[in-house]
Parts: sequence; C-alpha cells; structure tokens
Amino acid sequence: MRIAASLLVSVIVIALVTSLVFPGRSTCSAVSPQVGPQLLSQEKSAESTGKMPFFNIESISHSWGPASPDKTTIITRIILDDKDLSEVALSVFCSIYLNDVKMCEVEVDEPVVEKTAAGTLIRFISQIDNNDESINEWWFSHIKNGEKTTARMQGKLKISSGDETFFYPFLWENEFQTNILEGVNVEDVRTINFGLYRLEIESLHSEWGEITPDETEIKHTLRIHNPSVLPGAPIVNRVEYELSLNEIKMTEGEMGLPLFIWSGETKIVSFTSELDSEKIKKWWVSHIKFDEKSSYLLRYTLFVKVLGATLARWPEDNRGAFATDFLGRKGS
Repeated sequence: MRIAASLLVSVIVIALVTSLVFPGRSTCSAVSPQVGPQLLSQEKSAESTGKMPFFNIESISHSWGPASPDKTTIITRIILDDKDLSEVALSVFCSIYLNDVKMCEVEVDEPVVEKTAAGTLIRFISQIDNNDESINEWWFSHIKNGEKTTARMQGKLKISSGDETFFYPFLWENEFQTNILEGVNVEDVRTINFGLYRLEIESLHSEWGEITPDETEIKHTLRIHNPSVLPGAPIVNRVEYELSLNEIKMTEGEMGLPLFIWSGETKIVSFTSELDSEKIKKWWVSHIKFDEKSSYLLRYTLFVKVLGATLARWPEDNRGAFATDFLGRKGS
C-alpha cells in the first residue's frame, strides 16, 4: 500500500510540474492547419538562483510594415498573460524561416512593452533583406514542395529582474498552399478565323517544368483542332509569349515550329516559359505591398500561315490570381 501511494504521489507531482513547464497552446486563425504560439521549456541562466516566473503566451500575431526594394518589414506582437511582466526588462531573440530557409534573425534589447487588459504586450520588428538569396531559395522550396510553405518564428524571450536572468524559448508556425497555375489551365474552345479557314484552340495546359534556384520553368501545351473541310493545311509558324506577375514582366520569348494542321486533325503546340530568379525578388516586393496578392497575365500569340503566303497573327490573354498567407492573418 505504501508503494502504491508513493507511486500515485509521484504521478501527481510529475503532472503538476509538466503543466507548469509546458503550458497549453493557443490558436491563431489561418487558411490552413497551423501550430499556434508555443512557450517551450524555460531556461535559467547559469548564474541565476532565484525563482523563475511562469506565464503563458496568449497570442503571437504579425503584420506587414513598409516594403521597399531593399527591405521587407514584419511587425510582431506577443501577448503574455502576466501584467507584472511589463515592469521588468524584456529582450527578444528570434529567427524567421520559410520552409526552413532562414529569412532573417533579430535581437531586440528594448522592444516596446506595454501593460494591457490581457496582460503584457511585446512589440518589435524584423526585416528581411530583399537583396539576399533567401527569397529565391524560398521560392524554389515552395514550388518543389508542391506549392506548400511552412512559416516559422522561433526564438527566446529574455527576462531580467535584478541580478536574475531567465530565458523562455517560443515557437510560432503557419502553413499555406497556393495553386499559381490554376488560371493558365483552360478547357474552353476558342476559334481563330482567317478568311475561309479557322482553327479551334481546345485547351491550354500549364505545369511546372525544371525548377532550380536560378530558374523556374513553366511548360505550356495548346491543343489545336482544324474543323475545316477545305483543302490545304494552315501552318502554325511560331508562337510568341510573355508572362507578367503584378504587371512585372517575368519572361518573354518565342518558339518556332512549324506545325501543319490538316482538315480534321488535332495537333499539340508546346512552349516553355522560363522565369528569371532575379525577377522573383522584384515580384516579392509587389506581392507584399498588395497584401500578399498577385495577379498574372500569360499572353501568347500564334502566327498562322495559309496557302504559303497569308500570315495571321492571333493573340490570346489568360489571366489569373493567387494569394499567400505568410503571417497567418487570413481567417478560415
């Protein structure tokens, strides 16, 4: 009986200690499943002998600050459930990651600290260097990962009280997914008329090609049908194309064919657009300024030759849009 009672007391003590050292998670809204703000196991500096204060993180939230060609600013607000912490010296050390790509790290010795109705508010800023390769590395990881990104802030709160110093590791995460090429996948018959002849574009299909840190390929496939019963074969001589994101021209080019499409035949026209990685940094700034929203335009022009002489120029625009949620601000 004594052994059983002793074991029961030990279990209760362990449960109480665990509940203090690892407080529960709170939840932040996001467009897809995320891990809310987490206070990890506290740490005491080697020379500290005093009692560690315990508290919970009520919330961690972020918003965008100014975005310039050189810097992207993130404003972070951490709310602790203890109002008394507004009276002590607080510091913040943290790093921000996108798919394990470190975007920035920050040490803030004197963040803004305020007492609020909910407890203590800590506010500070982080800045991403837009000229660094981290933006391109994130883009590469996002596409290679099936257009999925996990954003993570990981760091420590440092609390100093008299001669005592305590460290509180914390973690915040958010996940999102995009479907960037959705608008350039079209199942819609469109007709090209030139004289007595006509061609029908039955579909446009786009998919990611080879992805490297330096270049992003998009492979486009047009399915073209000749419904005419007239003799002779229209010739698709070449295709010109350009792709823009937020009115920033990401790529342009042309592909010579030629492709004969006889009466009743259906042929495939394929071309590949290649996004320059240096343009990704410029797009990033526009994307943040537009509240993490981007519109795009794929314009392709078919040059069709008929009866060896006539040349028809037929442009077609395909538009789409996509959004991200780096900061977990978009509620489900």
